Amino acid sequence: MSLDEFRVSVKINAPCDQVWRRLVDWKSQGEWMALTKVNSSADNGGVSGVGTEIRAFTGIGRIGILDEMKVVTWEPPRFCAVDHYGKVIKGIGEFHLVQKSDHVTEFNWRSEEHTSELQSRVDISYAVFCLKK
Repeated sequence: MSLDEFRVSVKINAPCDQVWRRLVDWKSQGEWMALTKVNSSADNGGVSGVGTEIRAFTGIGRIGILDEMKVVTWEPPRFCAVDHYGKVIKGIGEFHLVQKSDHVTEFNWRSEEHTSELQSRVDISYAVFCLKK
């Protein structure tokens, strides 16, 4: 296992509030992250914030990786940090939104995880692919 840090910045053609709402609608992340199903402690009418627990399974059938995390910092509509505490993925992930114009938001994702080097490379490639969809 190694400690890997990676960063991605993507410009999204939408206002910051809209991007924020889409990012923190945990359950709907599976609509834009291929082969991923997400659920959270906020799914049934709850409100996300510090302490929200999120489980994201990426894979086919029963083969895949379960990413378990908890929100540790919550500053809507600009910043969110999660602690990945699962068996395979451990570390900190965060996203920061910067309003560039009325209709353009910069999405900055930073992740510092204890994973195998192969897993880190697969994760970052996959994330960039999903964000550009």
